[in-house]
Amino acid sequence: MSIHIGLMIWKEMKAQNMSVSTLAHALEMGKTKTQELLGNANIDVALLARISEVMNYNFFEYYESGDIFSKIKNNKKQKTAEEIIRLKGLLQEKNKMLELKEQFIKSQAQIISLFEKQNLSI
Repeated sequence: MSIHIGLMIWKEMKAQNMSVSTLAHALEMGKTKTQELLGNANIDVALLARISEVMNYNFFEYYESGDIFSKIKNNKKQKTAEEIIRLKGLLQEKNKMLELKEQFIKSQAQIISLFEKQNLSI
């Protein structure tokens, strides 16, 4: 999917009734340079972030809805789900170890009690 980001910025400028001069001033660049920018299909990420901030509009959303970002989001969700499963397994192991520790402590207490009774009977 090809996105002409300059055109998207221009459309949003029109929706906000913003002139090229106003955007140029806010970006601290010349009007001619700003007009060239609107004709570009590709814009530097840092500049796009500045434009988004100035216009209070997330221009990155045009890219976020594309296939590439969908795959990245799905991969991240899959990795997160796998990590949750792994952590749940570790938690179950920890709980089993705690149960075994409690049983061991009880057994040790019983053994100590038996020894104490034997020592008292002697």
